[in-house]
Amino acid sequence: MKELLEIIFNISMIVFVAGSMITLGLSLSVSQIIEPFKNIKLVFFSIVANFIVVPLFAFGLLWLLQVPEGVRIGLLLLAICGGAPFIPKIVEVAKGKVPGAIGLMLLLLLITIFFMPFAIPMIFPGVSESAWDISKSLIFTMLLPLILALFVKARFSDIAGRIHPVTEKLTNLAVLILLVAVLFLHTKTIIAHTSDLPIILLFFLGATAIGYCTGGKDRDARIILSVGTGLRNPPVAILVASQNFPSEPMAAMTPLLVIIIGLAILFPMAAKIGKRDLS
Repeated sequence: MKELLEIIFNISMIVFVAGSMITLGLSLSVSQIIEPFKNIKLVFFSIVANFIVVPLFAFGLLWLLQVPEGVRIGLLLLAICGGAPFIPKIVEVAKGKVPGAIGLMLLLLLITIFFMPFAIPMIFPGVSESAWDISKSLIFTMLLPLILALFVKARFSDIAGRIHPVTEKLTNLAVLILLVAVLFLHTKTIIAHTSDLPIILLFFLGATAIGYCTGGKDRDARIILSVGTGLRNPPVAILVASQNFPSEPMAAMTPLLVIIIGLAILFPMAAKIGKRDLS
């Protein structure tokens, strides 16, 4: 039974990640992708915040606090990946600039795909997979589905409109199956690590604060960078953790907990910000 659940977990994870990319690609236009790149300053500070400041913050946090190995791996993986697929939706709820959020998400995602394969062997010397093995996994599960979906959207918009609701429902179903598999496989592990939840929360809040400060005085930039920098990219971290650190279940559970904690905090905050700015 456990082996079957592990297979279901792995399949649902891949479907979730690839499905998220396809769903996003089917809803994007070229203008939405290009717009944020016109703001060179925002692009520069986004990259610095996500791939220099947040990793340094994570290393400092783990240096100060004693955490189990699985949690440490999960937080470090989160620290070096960005571009969560949830960013545009939360920014939309906050009445922010959704095209900017989409552009930031794609920028961070593309950098993550090519940054992680080189960062992981440096941070985790014991990882046996080569940079290409890690990169190949991310390219085939994220980049290629996204490119394919963007092509369909650009050339066959009618077909994209019909497919989009299907891929969205399939992705949501994959998330549900993933959560059920996690509960059956790792409930005891999660309960045993409840004392580590404050550290996970602190990491999320710290990364969110870094994004907020990076946004400066611009209201929309603060919203976009707070969400993008705070959430990181848990699906990517979970995928890499499950493939490279199977003996440490909390390595994959920690990013999953960040999703739960992050969305539980950000969605109500975004709704409050959106209502306040409308009044």
